[in-house]
Amino acid sequence: MTEQAGQVIFTRGGQAESIHRVHVAVVDRSGRVVARCGDPALVTFPRSSSKPVQALPLALSEPELPGDELALACASHAGTKEHLAVAERLLARSGSTLGDLRCGTHPPFDPAAAADLIRRGEAPTPLHHNCSGKHAGMLLACLRNGWPREGYTEPEHPLQVRIRELHAELGGVPLDDVRGGTDGCSVPAFALPLHGAARIFARLAAPTGTLAPALERVFRAMTAHPFLIAGPGRLDTTLMPLVPGLAAKMGAEAFYGMALRQTPHGPLGVAFKVQDGGERARPHVALAVLAALGGPVTEELRALAPRVLHNWAGREVGTVEVEVPLKWA
Repeated sequence: MTEQAGQVIFTRGGQAESIHRVHVAVVDRSGRVVARCGDPALVTFPRSSSKPVQALPLALSEPELPGDELALACASHAGTKEHLAVAERLLARSGSTLGDLRCGTHPPFDPAAAADLIRRGEAPTPLHHNCSGKHAGMLLACLRNGWPREGYTEPEHPLQVRIRELHAELGGVPLDDVRGGTDGCSVPAFALPLHGAARIFARLAAPTGTLAPALERVFRAMTAHPFLIAGPGRLDTTLMPLVPGLAAKMGAEAFYGMALRQTPHGPLGVAFKVQDGGERARPHVALAVLAALGGPVTEELRALAPRVLHNWAGREVGTVEVEVPLKWA
């Protein structure tokens, strides 16, 4: 029987205003589900939390790639000057141009970078898209593997076929259980059971097998370059330096994956989904899970998920109640 989901409750004037239900799976280095909240078999899309897997063909085929470029291939970046510089370098490495990117275009996530574009009277380019590093990395992986760069975003392309296989292999699930959709940047988005996604992050936390060197490089790139993974004020960038041995990656619609190397329970992989996609609940769940796994909860960490809500005038208007009880196997 599925356990009751966790929840994050936003109140106003003592009355529950919004309730976000939460499902969590925690997996150890052997692939066993050791703790859960809600339904660990929930089939869901990790979305951008899949980027460490999507970067593996690049890591495997380009072992000397600088760590900052590999980190950007795993990133949902904010479009700052620092992000664009690395993206340009990665794109040029395959002889590709902006016209080869199939991610689309949106303004930078970073408000300062977006405002700077407006002041200069410039329009955003595909390089500003938060997934441009992933796409530039995919183009390079195609070149190194002898695959065509044309159609690299299509499900039947050899790159995307391999990425789907990697989700199944690392997630410990049958290939048929890895279901396909289309992501916001046009590459395939793969859905799998929550415990499978947690297993992927456990493999990132404790790499084994033939993929171990590439997984280790991805982990080290992410943790060495947290700013490139997201950007100013964003959860991944802020959280990773505060938790030793943590590689974390957010996904759209309030998915989150964490590879934890240093816990009282050994290396662990965590995946959770806020079921209604309520992303404001994500830092509260991340903090609750880290605390439940025995990590120290510092004032700096608490500041990422304040329990008291204030309005624009600074008045206290509500609270956040977090109920994410982990049931241990």
